[in-house]
Amino acid sequence: MEDQRLKRFGQLIYFVNAKIDEITAIELADYSISREQIYMLELIRNEENMTQKKLIFKMSKEQTAISRSIKKLTEHGFITKEQSMYDLRSTVLKVTDKGEGIVKMADDIKAKVVRSFLKELNAEEAEALIGILEKIYHSFSIRDPFKFQ
Repeated sequence: MEDQRLKRFGQLIYFVNAKIDEITAIELADYSISREQIYMLELIRNEENMTQKKLIFKMSKEQTAISRSIKKLTEHGFITKEQSMYDLRSTVLKVTDKGEGIVKMADDIKAKVVRSFLKELNAEEAEALIGILEKIYHSFSIRDPFKFQ
């Protein structure tokens, strides 16, 4: 594939994801939560023993930005901090029932948006697209992310 097509492919993947996140954040604007904070809730919910340090690494953000977001999520009652059973020096982040509600709403909104996008495709095209994206995603999970060639 020529360089322009490769660049466009990457842009389209990014733009579609950004549009889904943007619509989700707009729909959840009344809950005082940003796109990034929704993503943080999803990461915290999906990984047991999530610490601030792990979150900084996974999100590739500065410690101060993550600290501010954690403080806001805690103040709004979306997460709690608990002392780690494995390392008494660190705290583990946990999603509260209120936070779970936000994540569920975000999941429902994203599903609605994706369904809307997929209406532009017939059933065969939609299945093919999903299959292709699964293949691409799987190829990332089996490679060392620091050795792309």
